[in-house]
Amino acid sequence: MTTYTTNIFSEEISITGNFSDATSPVSGDISGGYQVAAFRHSPAMAMRTALVQLVIASGDSPEDFADEIDDAVCKMRSS
Repeated sequence: MTTYTTNIFSEEISITGNFSDATSPVSGDISGGYQVAAFRHSPAMAMRTALVQLVIASGDSPEDFADEIDDAVCKMRSS
């Protein structure tokens, strides 16, 4: 299991999964009961989904914050 973390709007967002195992659940700051296969084994795709969910939950449009989401995905780190 690997945890990926990034920051957006001064908030730390993390997701965890075994991205080499298609059936591994992706957990953390993401909802929907996703498995790694849904993101084609890509932590970046999973993180992008978590960030989009965060923006939508705050009542905003992901299109309005596309640059911020892209930047946060590019700056994610693993531990």
